[in-house]
Amino acid sequence: MTQDQPLLAVHEALRKCFPVVEEQQGLWQSTLRDSQPLLASLSNLAEQLQAAHNLRFEDVPPLRAFPDLKERLRRKQLAAGDTVLDKLGERLATLLKVRDTVSRHVEQVLEIYEQHADSIGIDALLQASVVSPSVADMLEWLQDIERHYRNSKLSEEKVPPVLDPVGRFSKHPSFAQGLGPNFRR
Repeated sequence: MTQDQPLLAVHEALRKCFPVVEEQQGLWQSTLRDSQPLLASLSNLAEQLQAAHNLRFEDVPPLRAFPDLKERLRRKQLAAGDTVLDKLGERLATLLKVRDTVSRHVEQVLEIYEQHADSIGIDALLQASVVSPSVADMLEWLQDIERHYRNSKLSEEKVPPVLDPVGRFSKHPSFAQGLGPNFRR
């Protein structure tokens, strides 16, 4: 192996990694953007559920003719919440996939660097050119990028129970409890 081969191997790994990171960043941003209306919708549904809960339907003369209206409305709102949560769950899965994809690619680059670290001199590692930053800078950027995704997204075990796919919106008491101390399912 020639003296430049280890450095070329690291450069090649970096060259392949950065486009993947850029693509994943676009997916991350679009997913976050697509989640905003869903979160607003979920918030609106929570407000509607709370308002319907606080309303005494029997005290509103036109509503007395519909004795089961309160329960039907609650079921409809909870079903709508389940639909929104399903969509948010899909967005969460996408964000987790982006995080994992970036981590995997950064890890591959770092492994290649570690394999060749003893063969690459410190001068070569720190040498930048007019068209390319130093390998050290690029490795540091990748570590920062990977840390950003790892720290920007809650891990799966920290996702609030209302978003837990096992305990849906209408079936999970945490959502109803979050609406206030007097809200009963």
